[in-house]
This record gives sequence, structure tokens and C-alpha cells, in this order.
Amino acid sequence: MIALARPEWLWLLAALPLSLLVRWLGRPAALPVADIGPWRVAGRPGLWARLPMACRLLGLALVACALAGPRLAGESLAYRGRGVDIMLAIDISESMAALDMALGDRTVSRLEAVVDQAARFARSRPGDRIGLVAFASRAYVVLPPSADREALVRALSRLAVGAAGRRTATGDAVALAVKRLDGAVGLAKAVVVLSDGRANAGELRPETAALAAADRGVAVHTVGVGGDGPAPFLVNHPLLGQEIVREDASVDTSALTELARATGGTFWRASDPDGLSRAIDAVGARTPSDMVPVARAEETALAPLALAVAVCLLVAWAELAATRFLRLP
Repeated sequence: MIALARPEWLWLLAALPLSLLVRWLGRPAALPVADIGPWRVAGRPGLWARLPMACRLLGLALVACALAGPRLAGESLAYRGRGVDIMLAIDISESMAALDMALGDRTVSRLEAVVDQAARFARSRPGDRIGLVAFASRAYVVLPPSADREALVRALSRLAVGAAGRRTATGDAVALAVKRLDGAVGLAKAVVVLSDGRANAGELRPETAALAAADRGVAVHTVGVGGDGPAPFLVNHPLLGQEIVREDASVDTSALTELARATGGTFWRASDPDGLSRAIDAVGARTPSDMVPVARAEETALAPLALAVAVCLLVAWAELAATRFLRLP
């Protein structure tokens, strides 16, 4: 919706056709001629001949519009409250390449299913600050806690199995996530670990990281992703090319359960897509937020744009009138 701060300036638009009328009435009388043949040969002026006047009139009209102070009024949603500070810790070790999950009718890896559900979880919590830690043989911060959902979704989409090694440093990931939550001012602080639970790398054991989390008031919720027993993997055979093999990729539920219990968190088992979706919903329920949407009026000034276009048109009129379309008395 466009609103005007000073609509009275629009009366200047009425002066433009009036100026054309005065200009037309002020033309000198035509000279009588005996033969109009040469005039017919020359033809009437084309549209291009009227271009300078069109630029002039449109430029002056835009100046009048700019003086009226047009602005584009609208609304946007802001969120008010203390919110919750959350770090997602996502396993990208080689076991997360197991093809025992699905998205719709497609079979996908555990990591792809986790990324999809993590993005859904983030979008369902507008206003809360959510960050991301990825871990395999080592852990690293992908994104600090932020309310920028698009940045988080982009960061999730770039996660790749094996980008940080082949093994699983769960303890390092939890400790790093807890460190990023230091100084958080939300209602609560939580770390959500999505992994198969096989902690077999890193400098810190999960038990040590759990003690650090509990000491800082951070609840660690864990989700064990994947089924039991051997799982299918897509591998590149040196002679046969790509093929599906089945390898053991069972979830270490005991380690994940103990990690959550030691910090006041909860463990959920996600052996299939529905289980993963229910686990993500349960995590959201365990970390309620006080963020409420508030409508906020927004205005965008259009006068600078109108004035800039007007200047361009008037300059074009001046240049055209002084060169190709120069008119002599």
C-alpha cells in the first residue's frame, strides 16, 4: 500500500497539461503557402521527435510525486521474548551414510534425513537462537546461535558425510556446543545431539562433556538415528563400480541414554523416518519458548527513487533537445 506524506504537492501535476495548453496557444500563426507538396514529402514528425518532450513531462511529473513524499507501507512479523538458546550437534561420521531412512518415496542416508528434520525443527521455532556443530573424528562450529533461519538451513544443506573424518567424537562435540552457549540469556540452554552414538574418537569422553554441561545448566537431548543390525551402504568397488553392501551400523543407545540422563535431558530412539519426526517434535516440546509474534509496521520511502528517475529523465531531455532533436526558431 502506497501512502503520501504531503499529498498537496500532487496539484503540481495539474500544471503540466496546463503548460502544454499555454505552449500550444502561444505558437506563431502559420504562414500561407501555395503548395503543400513539400510538406507532404517531408511527412509528419515521428514518435522519436516527441521523445525529448516526453522525457521532460515525465521527469517533472516524478518531481511532483517525489515532493508528495510517497512511501510503501506494510507489516512484518517480529518476535518478542527471551527465547531459548539451542545448539544442534549433528554426526557426519561415515556411519551416517547408512541408507536406512526415507524422505517421501526416496531412500536416503541417515544424514539426509537428519538434515531435513533439523531444518523443520529450526523453522518451527522462529525467534529462538539456534546454532550448529558438526562432528566426526573432530568437531567444529558451523554456525553460532542465531535467529537467522535461512543461514542455518543453508549450513545444514552443506553438511557432508566424512567432511570431518570417519570416526565419532561425541564428547568433543557436546563440549564445544556447551561452550558456545556460555553467556546465553534465554529461558533455557539445550544441546540436541543427532547421532548413532558410537563415541570412538576425540579428546573428551561423553561422560566428561556431560558433567561440563550439567555444571553450566545445559540440558543435552540425544536422538539415536538408525535401525538395528546391518544397514545398506553405497560404496565404490574398484572393479565393479558402485554397489550396495550391508555393514553393521547399530545405534549405541546406552551411550546416548547416559549422556542425556547425566544432564537432565532425554534420549529418543529414531529407527525410522516416523520415529525421527516424533523425536524432533518431542525435543521441541521439552524446550518450550516464550517467543510471541508481534506485527510491526514497516515503511519504505519511494521519494528518493522517484527523484533519481526524474533527474535521469530531465538530463536525457536536456541532452536530446541540445543535440539530435535541436529545434531552431
